[in-house]
This record gives sequence, structure tokens and C-alpha cells, in this order.
Amino acid sequence: MFDKNQLEIWLKSANERYRREEVPPRARPFRAMSDYTSEFNCSVALDSPLAKFVFDWFCENSQPGSHTIGALFTGAFYFDTCFWPLYIPHGYGMFSLNALECLKTMPQPLKDQLEQSREDLWRLAIYWADCLDYAYGIDEIRRLAKLRDNALNFIRNGDKELIGAVAQLNSTRPNTKAILSLRMATEIFLKALLIQEMDLSEKQLKKLSHKIEDIAEECFQVTKIVDFRYLAKTTSVFPEVSERYTGGECKLSTVWQAVRVAQTAATAVTRQYTDRDIRSQIFQP
Repeated sequence: MFDKNQLEIWLKSANERYRREEVPPRARPFRAMSDYTSEFNCSVALDSPLAKFVFDWFCENSQPGSHTIGALFTGAFYFDTCFWPLYIPHGYGMFSLNALECLKTMPQPLKDQLEQSREDLWRLAIYWADCLDYAYGIDEIRRLAKLRDNALNFIRNGDKELIGAVAQLNSTRPNTKAILSLRMATEIFLKALLIQEMDLSEKQLKKLSHKIEDIAEECFQVTKIVDFRYLAKTTSVFPEVSERYTGGECKLSTVWQAVRVAQTAATAVTRQYTDRDIRSQIFQP
């Protein structure tokens, strides 16, 4: 149990601090949950009475409608020739997640078919792990802001490109031109790493041009992380930059490959600057 009066006093103080820091109202209850668990060295489940009190308190002390809870990050998983939103929820302290449960809009019969296919289930597990680490990793990078200003700006813009591309694919009529935004997101994230690690100047960045395979190989040489060597060999899935003017439609399956490459790039960079990497817990022998 918890003392409601003491918690309310703590919330009022925290809310004043968030106001000074210009934290949007929608983000404040999640920030409060994170700060509370850190300050008092405890874990709080999102369905606990304490969490309910925190969310109710912020709803009562904020603009109406500002606390509609969305996903921390939404991916786009390809199955049965369709893209399905893959929702990564907010969570603090001890909580559990299930990849299939994150496909909230997928009908149960299709989920059953997916679960019975070892290949499809494996693809989901890999992509879900990347989305999960990215969701919490990018949130941490934005909040802590420990990177070089230029690198952090690149990461923020890469995030916007990735989110925009995913939104176009999760619509009722997927826009395959989103593959160009996925290309841009990949390039931006990889360059962000080189800016952070090598303090590249604007002139040096321009010299890299848009050759993603060369940029990925340079990332591998700097970090020795095999994910970047993988990216250097798979970025051929992307069309040339010039196709933003002349390119036509492409297969959804090709766009899905581009989604996986872009997410791998984004997640590899966030893993580099956080301690997020759930793969060892999922892919055990």
C-alpha cells in the first residue's frame, strides 16, 4: 500500500518540475512513474493501484484529453501480404511483453497461423526485439541527451523519418514510396553514429554522400559491431535517391525488407548508446 497524501505531495512537486522543463502533459505520468521507481528504488506495474492513482491525478490536473495513452513506438510487421501495426507499450519497473499480443489489430485466426509457422514466428521475434529495444532506447537517448548536439539532432530526425514511413505502411492503403523515407532514416541513423564517434564535420558528411553501404561499412570499422556489416550487405534493397522523382510502385515484400533494414540500423545505433539489448533473453539455444 501507499500513502495517498504523501504521493500527492510528491506528484505536485514533480509536476512543477515537469512544467519548468516543458515536459508535455501527455508524457508527465510516464515520466513520473519512471522518476518514482528510480527515486524510491522500486517496481510499479502499470495495472497497480499506485499507477492508477498517478494517471488519475495527472488527468485531473491537466488539459482534458491530453493523456490519451498511445504506444511508445509502433512498428509495421508484414504478414499475409499486409502490414500490421506492432505496438510497443509504455512500461516501467517489472513487466512482461508478448510479441503476438503487440499485434493488436491482427485477427486471432491469423495470429494462430503465424504462431504455427516457425519461419514467420522467427521473423516476428527478430523484428519485435528490434522494435522493443528501439522504443525504450530512443526514449532514453532523447531524455538523457548525452550525445553530441549534432549527433542527437540526426537521431531525432532519423526517428521522424522512421515513424513517418511506418505510418504510411500501416494505413489501409500502404504507400510503397515510404521505402524512400526508410532509406533516408537508415542513412541518417548511420551518419549519427559516425558524427558521435568521429566528430565528423559537415564537409566530411557531404563526402560520404548517400552511399549507405559505404556508410554502414564505416560504422562497422569504427564499432566492430556485426549488425553494421550486415547492413552494408543488405542496403541494396533501397532504390537510388533519384527515384524520389522517377520511381514507380514496388512490391510490398520489398518494402518489408527495407523496413527490416531501416529498423536494424535504427536499433543498432540506439543499442550502441544504451544498455538495451533483449536479444540474449529471446534467442537462447
